[in-house]
Amino acid sequence: MSDDFFTISQLNKFIKDVITSGFPQTIWVCGEIQGYDRNKSRSHVFFELVEKDPESKDIIAKIGLVIFAGKKSQIEVTLRKSENAFSLKDDIEVKFACKVDFYAPHGIVRLIVDEIDPVHTLGKLAQEKQKLIAELKNKGVFDKNKELEIPRVPMNIGLITAFDSAAYNDFIAELTKSGLGFKIFLRDCLVQGKNAESDIVKALDEIEKIDDLDLVVITRGGGSIADLSCFDSKLIAEKIAALRLPVVSGIGHEINISITDLVANTYAKTPTAVAQFLVNRVEEFLGEISEKLKLIVDLAQDRIRSEKQRLKDQAFCLQSFTMRFLKVHNEEIVRFSELLKYRPVSFLKDNLNRLDQKNIDMLEKAKLRINKEKDRLKSYCKIIEIVSPKNTLKRGFSITRCSNGKIIKSVLGLSNNDKLITEVSDGIIESKVDKII
Repeated sequence: MSDDFFTISQLNKFIKDVITSGFPQTIWVCGEIQGYDRNKSRSHVFFELVEKDPESKDIIAKIGLVIFAGKKSQIEVTLRKSENAFSLKDDIEVKFACKVDFYAPHGIVRLIVDEIDPVHTLGKLAQEKQKLIAELKNKGVFDKNKELEIPRVPMNIGLITAFDSAAYNDFIAELTKSGLGFKIFLRDCLVQGKNAESDIVKALDEIEKIDDLDLVVITRGGGSIADLSCFDSKLIAEKIAALRLPVVSGIGHEINISITDLVANTYAKTPTAVAQFLVNRVEEFLGEISEKLKLIVDLAQDRIRSEKQRLKDQAFCLQSFTMRFLKVHNEEIVRFSELLKYRPVSFLKDNLNRLDQKNIDMLEKAKLRINKEKDRLKSYCKIIEIVSPKNTLKRGFSITRCSNGKIIKSVLGLSNNDKLITEVSDGIIESKVDKII
């Protein structure tokens, strides 16, 4: 056996010299980031770039990288200044300028990151997005949810977002501020990261099974293009297209519209804008109802005044006609009484019978006229009863007044401990303001 040999340190130093001489300058390397998220809070970030098979998506090659603290801050500044800024994260494809390094103590080959080409990542994301948009358009996916009609008064809402996030709080705050009785069914959901896509699809499945929902809202509070990439998903798009409920999305990006936005029935820029869309829709309906109710009341009051005047006129005419009728017949009676002095009793009886018959006819006609007018009054009473405030209360409405009797139409002007009087169909409720939201 030969006595010539290398120690480990000698061999590693030799390998390092070979690699250094073979790669004297930085090289550009493309790959998909793995293991970055769990180390990104450290000063020096160690992670891997992987290459995947285009068809199976299996990893076919990988290499270790490190971004040292100084370069890390420079790269972050570069990404913030780029068009459609984004942050480094797992599962996105990047293009790094790196120096090939062999760490002799551990015998590890790794790449030391020097700079990044943000255009490559943004271009890759945009290219994949446009390709998916074309595919979905050909399948008619973009039109299916838009064919569903959003209810005129969407009060029962299925909400898909991260619980207690800025998006959740902004959306709920805007609905609460309206004072309308929205009912929210929340599905707490991941809205970024590699598991977000499957969680959103699962959330749509679960929320569709809830009875009596009017629509589904998908929202989050914005972020970089890379953060929002989960919403450029074929699975989410196809699930929304197959949903039986209309979807309103508010992903929160001011520049780029996500595929989820394009597939949804309606979309808005922010969670607050989505809430405002729902509030405006309900308030428009309530405004139309108020206008129609006012019109009905005004028409009913005009009709009542008109009919009252007509009845007064008819009563006056009836009284005048009756007086004239009696006056004429009284004159005939006087005339016939004079004739009785000269004619036989039979003549008197005949005329008395005729007079009785005429009185009967007159009373019958008067009774028929009065009954007819009574029926007309009953019809008007029914109209009055329909628009009566008491019957409105029986349908579930209530009237709330301050202690001075003034009707409350807004929370403005109210203070804690103010006394409230609420009138419902079967009584009056006295309460005190505990909290104004």
